[in-house]
Amino acid sequence: MVVLLDTRTVAATERLPAISAALEGTTAPCEVRYDDGPERVFTRIEAWRLGDLDVWRNEASGMRMTRQSRHLRADPDGRVAIAVQEAGQSLIHYDDADPDVRAGIGGLICVDLTKPYDYAWRGLGSAFCISVPAEQVGLPAHLVRTASRQLRTSPLYGLFQRHLLGLAHSTDAVAADPAAAGVAGASVELLRALLASAAHDVRFERSTRAATLLVQIRAYVQQHLRDADLTPATVARAHNISERHLFRVCAAADFSLEQWIIGRRLVGAHEELARASDVEVPIASIARRWGFRDPAHFTRRFKAAYGLTPRDWRSIALSEAGGA
Repeated sequence: MVVLLDTRTVAATERLPAISAALEGTTAPCEVRYDDGPERVFTRIEAWRLGDLDVWRNEASGMRMTRQSRHLRADPDGRVAIAVQEAGQSLIHYDDADPDVRAGIGGLICVDLTKPYDYAWRGLGSAFCISVPAEQVGLPAHLVRTASRQLRTSPLYGLFQRHLLGLAHSTDAVAADPAAAGVAGASVELLRALLASAAHDVRFERSTRAATLLVQIRAYVQQHLRDADLTPATVARAHNISERHLFRVCAAADFSLEQWIIGRRLVGAHEELARASDVEVPIASIARRWGFRDPAHFTRRFKAAYGLTPRDWRSIALSEAGGA
């Protein structure tokens, strides 16, 4: 985690310019106004990088962020931002006929960065947000715009809400995990599914609905890679489906669940073996951490994937780190 700004360390006369600069680097250019005077203004902005995702938390006293047409002309942001409200109640108002969108604690707000808007909360508030390049979302701008105004109409709202809240509660641990890029990918796919569902566009809903279960399966596996009991049977039970249906879903996507689990576990073990902080941890213990109960099986799989035994890889990686 990087703390981009904490106004408690900034002189009152410098706070507003510092806040504008920090917000421009996390959300998009906008005008910021606060309910309180500079001497009472509070803002703390934390940021993470999760795969290709920008992740940040903004905790602040009562404020209003306004993105006007001049901001759009200067920076036509090609990103989709979605936030979960952690404290306070937020409101977003677009400069059109659409009704305001409100979010209390735990509520989601998807910010349409292609239109002018006012985004505000009163009193102390906090929001946790992920920002995704529009090309990764892969949906037309008009569909994202429609969905952002009616997220709650999607049956996937609760699923994404729980995912984002879980990520908010453990961001440091997830960002430091070797499987972080996989969690980022699952987050993007879940966001795509939510938006397509909320827009109620049949052309996109059908294809997205078919992929949603696989997204949930991937996310579940990423979160449980270290569980020795992670098997197709436990994955199927977790999603209330039969193993036959699980394998049918994976086969339709040309996706081998068992081999993917082994591959992701090997990546985690490969990275952990290279860490100097783990040099005293036996290789067999690291293998068990990543679900490999049999050391000989782990060694065979590791050598097949990387062309080296775990012991040889650890020796090379640590010697290179020591000489750097």
